[in-house]
Amino acid sequence: MLGLIMRISYRMAVAVLVLMLPAAAFGQNATTREYPYLYKSPRAMGMGGAYMAIGGRVDSLFYNPAGLINIPKDKGWEVNLLNLNATASQNAIDFTKDLRDALDTGDLNGDGSSNDDQVKAVNNLLAANQGKHLHLSVTDFTSIGKSDDKFAFGVGGLAVGKLDAIPHQGFGSAGLLEVDANVTYGGIGGFSLALSEGFFAGLSAKSLHRESVIHTFTAQEIVDHQDDFGDYLKDQTRETGNAVGFDAGILWKFARDSWLRPSVGLSVMNIGDLDFKAAGVLPQTINVGIAVNPNIETFRSLIFGLDYVDITNNYTEDTDMAKRIRFGGELQLFDIQSVEMAIRAGIYQNSPTFGLDLRLLTFLFSYTQYTEETGAYAGQDQDKRHLVTFNFGW
Repeated sequence: MLGLIMRISYRMAVAVLVLMLPAAAFGQNATTREYPYLYKSPRAMGMGGAYMAIGGRVDSLFYNPAGLINIPKDKGWEVNLLNLNATASQNAIDFTKDLRDALDTGDLNGDGSSNDDQVKAVNNLLAANQGKHLHLSVTDFTSIGKSDDKFAFGVGGLAVGKLDAIPHQGFGSAGLLEVDANVTYGGIGGFSLALSEGFFAGLSAKSLHRESVIHTFTAQEIVDHQDDFGDYLKDQTRETGNAVGFDAGILWKFARDSWLRPSVGLSVMNIGDLDFKAAGVLPQTINVGIAVNPNIETFRSLIFGLDYVDITNNYTEDTDMAKRIRFGGELQLFDIQSVEMAIRAGIYQNSPTFGLDLRLLTFLFSYTQYTEETGAYAGQDQDKRHLVTFNFGW
């Protein structure tokens, strides 16, 4: 069943990627300083990205596998049959609408062809959006997991279609769109094991395939291939690669009888780098976090976390400390039978984040807003993004 769902998830991601490209022709810009990643947890991003010492869901596999031990034991299995996330930057939303209009431009100068008019309209649009970072992505992380007092595990299938771009103005009136897009899919699994009272170690492994496009498109290319952009990318600009990666982490819950119930976590992700060869590399990172979970009776749970990622500065984009700091919290307002609600807030790369969850029976709806720093330091080039989640599971 999981294998079938993984194949369906991959096909959905590829379909969305191909559909989005003819409409927007996006990809991750080669000059952007956004840190590379596989998966952004909506829960973590609502809390400003702080998750190293928190975890509690199968998506802990992307932050600290030791955090699997915090999957709620009273709820039994965590099952995500369908876990769709869609993210778009505000710039991309506006640009997509305008690009569709530009490609619908008719024969304005009466020369019997609309091609030149469309090229002019696209050039004007690229000029108007020069230097703006554009981002679109769709992700499915289908997964299952379970925890008890001494052992927890999680396994899932990941399918991601991610596109970012920055428009430029070329020589003369020529417009350019620098692109780096990718589809990544495969399996990931891991476990968390108690080594002593309150001390847990986690390990995870992943096997992934990636197809990427790194290319600078002209306005003429966009117009000429608007009807076959998917095939054009596949035949002319695609790079492919496979990678196997491993992650390790620890979680220490100390002073467990205190009111704050603190914990610390440390993880080493993508040990030795996750190398897709020509299709890209995700570097090894060492990350640390601290969290408190105050013992309150009014609500189900209140959690605060503070993380610092990439201690050794393996991200080559910059060495800025503020971009590596994450802080935030989550308040579970209520959890009664088949209805749950949680709110989150935090600071991510020196910008505020917000998140809201509402679960009704087996359906979860989530909205998260955060700002990704695409410049060399926090506050230089902020890209506001909206993340919407639809989950079917329990």
